[in-house]
Amino acid sequence: MSMNKNIRFTLSSLLLGASILLPASSYASAAQLSAEPQGQPTESGLESRTFGTPIESSEDSRVEDSRVEDPPVEDPPVEDPPVESKSDATAPAWKPEQIDAYANAARERLHIPGLAVGIVQNGEVVYMQGYGSAGPGAGPMTPQTPLAIGSTSKSLTALAVMQLVEQGKIKLDAPVTDYLPDFRLADAAQSARITVADLLNQTSGLSTYDGIAFLARGDGTIMQHIQRLREVVQTQPAGAGYQYSNLNYNILGAIVQQVSGQSYGDYMEQQIFRPLGMSHSFSSPERAQAAMAETSDLRPPSGHQSLFGLSVPTRQGEHSATVPSGYLVSTAEDMSKYLLMQMEGGSLNGTTLLDREGIAKMHESTVSIGDGSFYGMGWQKTGDYTWHNGITENTYSEMRIRGDHGIFILANSADQLMISYADILPGIDDILRGQTPSIESLPDYNKLYGIADGIAIAVALLFLGSIRSLFRWKKAFRPVPWKITVNLLLLLACNVALPLAILHVTLPLAPWQVVATWAPGIGWMAITLPWMLFATGALKLLLMLVAMGIARREKRRAARAEKQAAASGDSGLSERPPFNDMEFGA
Repeated sequence: MSMNKNIRFTLSSLLLGASILLPASSYASAAQLSAEPQGQPTESGLESRTFGTPIESSEDSRVEDSRVEDPPVEDPPVEDPPVESKSDATAPAWKPEQIDAYANAARERLHIPGLAVGIVQNGEVVYMQGYGSAGPGAGPMTPQTPLAIGSTSKSLTALAVMQLVEQGKIKLDAPVTDYLPDFRLADAAQSARITVADLLNQTSGLSTYDGIAFLARGDGTIMQHIQRLREVVQTQPAGAGYQYSNLNYNILGAIVQQVSGQSYGDYMEQQIFRPLGMSHSFSSPERAQAAMAETSDLRPPSGHQSLFGLSVPTRQGEHSATVPSGYLVSTAEDMSKYLLMQMEGGSLNGTTLLDREGIAKMHESTVSIGDGSFYGMGWQKTGDYTWHNGITENTYSEMRIRGDHGIFILANSADQLMISYADILPGIDDILRGQTPSIESLPDYNKLYGIADGIAIAVALLFLGSIRSLFRWKKAFRPVPWKITVNLLLLLACNVALPLAILHVTLPLAPWQVVATWAPGIGWMAITLPWMLFATGALKLLLMLVAMGIARREKRRAARAEKQAAASGDSGLSERPPFNDMEFGA
């Protein structure tokens, strides 16, 4: 799952503007949150390395000597020498220590609690490594730590569809209604034109916004989710162009379920995970937690979110109906096997999941995204590499295939607004190609959150000052024309125009329910700020009107008193004797 990158820049700029302009604003102070110690990684911060190890054929196709069943935290990692393999003939220019140093430094710079990396090259898994903690009470992060992989799930859902295409059970150019007769959107005639290929290639006309909006409505079953789509309006006709939407892949999950006769979860586990030996992968977070509870005394791994710069463990929402688009669960080890299968033409260890033609079709540059990249069947093509990333409320993943190597990374945290993890994997890719990435090119977490928290504090102080001024308004405000004009202009600018502008920019990006759960802290401020401005502006306007009313009454009272005084004065003069009748002297 992913949210628009512009959100980071938009909301940050708005808060900066607010700190300069606002007479009143809002701030939700970060509470002191306590958590269990998040594991104790070794001095180097590294856990569970394996490299140079080929995938052996076995019942579960696991990587030999790479599985770490929660080793004692205090034990340092054992760095075994590379196993002799066919790739030794063409030894890579990179060394595992380079990946160690870069990945762990990136994790620390971006304040990621736990990170796992898997690298495949020349038909082998050549590197797997975990860094940091899997979460409070969950032990160290390892290549076997399972987490929701976000929109990286789309590639796996697409693979399931293509398997059924290969079996002749699905046709790519067939309307969705051939497989889901009850499927319809707000415009039934238009939605009847959507084909399976439109869903795979993100050209159905379903919008990015609606795909984000339904992140807050992921409960229930997949078929219940399909029924809810009847209120959704296409923003363009099917096939007209690219629009990334999570809804497309949720519909594909329903098609897999309907055509195969199995639940989506059962199909994924039996037809993809099990044949590939992806023994730590699951078709939902709930299944993953249930399986872990049976085999481990540790707590399940935790995702993390940033609360004003403080990384805190959080729970994901309910997404049982939207698993096909972004909530499959996997590990760095298992996704390395998946990458190998993709790179080997659909087969691994003698097991074929899809023929070479099907895999090649999945990697085609089908529809232009508009920035020189192309999308097709759960993969994005940019230059000479094929990739996809995924983000949930509190996890991040990314995979890339380039030439003879593939890379997968998995992090147990996510930051929707301030910090992008998008440069971690390219840095690893640079090392594999003999280049030296710069850690300094990654976002500076401390600096960015120092600025953001400074703005938040400034906003809070401005708001408190504005509230304080309300209690002094009656004494401080003098309803003279120039003061009335200035205050009305300030109210219109800061308490009407600014909050309307914030709502105009932010509401089209994501509903407030999604912002509240996906972007705590600063996101909460973005939600409450406009309404706080409206409220304080309305109160100040009311006080201004009251002061003006009081001033008018006092003016009338003074005028009446003056008139009465004048009248009284005239009456006194008329009772006095005329000047000419006065007697002076005796």
